[in-house]
Amino acid sequence: MPHVKINGVTYDVDTLNDEVKSHLKALAFIDGESERLAMQLSVMRISREEVGRRLDLALTRQELNRPVAAAPGPQPQADKP
Repeated sequence: MPHVKINGVTYDVDTLNDEVKSHLKALAFIDGESERLAMQLSVMRISREEVGRRLDLALTRQELNRPVAAAPGPQPQADKP
């Protein structure tokens, strides 16, 4: 005889009516889905951090590979009349 504790009260599952059992099954499903989604969210956060890190590296490489512009030198003066 399995037991379940709800709000501090222990119940024998076999003595519960079908409506209560249905609610218990729904709660078990919701809890399982919540855990699954929390794990997915954790993976998404880690993935986002990694993609952000790769973006930073790509931008750094781009900046390092960009040709250095020549410093502007003195401009020739136009002939004065």
